[in-house]
Amino acid sequence: MGANLTNNEGDRRSQNERHSPTESLIGEALIAYEVAGDGSSFRMTFNCANGKPGSLSLPTECLHALIMTLPRMMTQALSAQYGDDSLRLVYPAETVRIERSPDPNIFITTLVTPDGFAVSFSLSGQQLRALSESGMNALSPQVHGPSGTQWVK
Repeated sequence: MGANLTNNEGDRRSQNERHSPTESLIGEALIAYEVAGDGSSFRMTFNCANGKPGSLSLPTECLHALIMTLPRMMTQALSAQYGDDSLRLVYPAETVRIERSPDPNIFITTLVTPDGFAVSFSLSGQQLRALSESGMNALSPQVHGPSGTQWVK
């Protein structure tokens, strides 16, 4: 019968040991991705620092966590690299689509970049109006700086 850990330090150590990787793969470039035919999992393939290809396979449920985590990771990386917490990775939007969802009180707003990256958000009518008003206010002359000023670094 195993010992029971009762103090917080032991609990933390136990959790860290369970979550520590057994092997650290160092990737240099993402090569490709693929989704299983039944949609249950996905694989990302990359070039490793040792010159060999590597891959990471995860269940599809992990995509949500990745999607929510990657932008925050990028912001932290930019801040660490340049010592500026205001930096953001910014993509140019080529297309903006607003459509109704099955819920008549919710609108789906999708932004698409020239290379096809798309992200969608659900907005209430009130949020959509506020976004529209913010955009109109941003276009007014008193809000803009001198010609060529960029508000996002």
